[in-house]
Amino acid sequence: MRNSRLKTTLSVIIFLFTASFVFASPPRVLVKMIDKAKEFLEDIMEAPDTEIPAALIEKCRGIVIMRQYRAGFVFGVKGGFGVALAKDEKTGQWSPPAFVRAGEGSYGVQIGGQAVDSILLIMNKDGMEMLIRTKFKLGVDGSVAAGPVGRDASAKLGPGTAILVYSRAKGLYAGATIEGGLIINDDNANQQFYGIKGLTAQDILFAGAVEVPECAKGLIGALKYYETRYQELKEERAK
Repeated sequence: MRNSRLKTTLSVIIFLFTASFVFASPPRVLVKMIDKAKEFLEDIMEAPDTEIPAALIEKCRGIVIMRQYRAGFVFGVKGGFGVALAKDEKTGQWSPPAFVRAGEGSYGVQIGGQAVDSILLIMNKDGMEMLIRTKFKLGVDGSVAAGPVGRDASAKLGPGTAILVYSRAKGLYAGATIEGGLIINDDNANQQFYGIKGLTAQDILFAGAVEVPECAKGLIGALKYYETRYQELKEERAK
């Protein structure tokens, strides 16, 4: 009887230890998603023809980095995944990443398949209010515009623009379509990644509910690095 109780106790301890270890380890696919976001940010910033003005990164209030997929013949389906981060207005510090996903349907004359990497800069209060929602539709819930490129291109930004979009496509795609992009907070992924039941994207982005995970420090470091380019440009002009 004693041996049986001992075995049961040991089994429970081993189970709890293993479960806590697995729960505390972010799933690899979500870690990879953060790594891909950093990789795309660096790719677009290091290419002269796609570089986002550093002034806009410094001024923006949030960012969404996504990989989307489009495929279809006549009818098109577009979905994807990515991460969102918010910037504290007072401290300038970036929040931990929250996971988001995309859903989109389209109809038109179209053929082929394509992967589309996109960066959305949230520029004002209206844009941040969209990010707070569980889901929002681009082009319907606010003013969305293609982002300018180049160091001085920020001067072209309209005062009412809520979101600036930067995209790069891979693959073949042709056709004229009618579509609207839908971005949805992926709270299942957020709970799985951070190991907290009931956690929402709003908790992560605005409530300081979690610390920045080690695997996200590279992405945040890259954002801070590109923000410094704006300060460097200001110093150059002041000389």
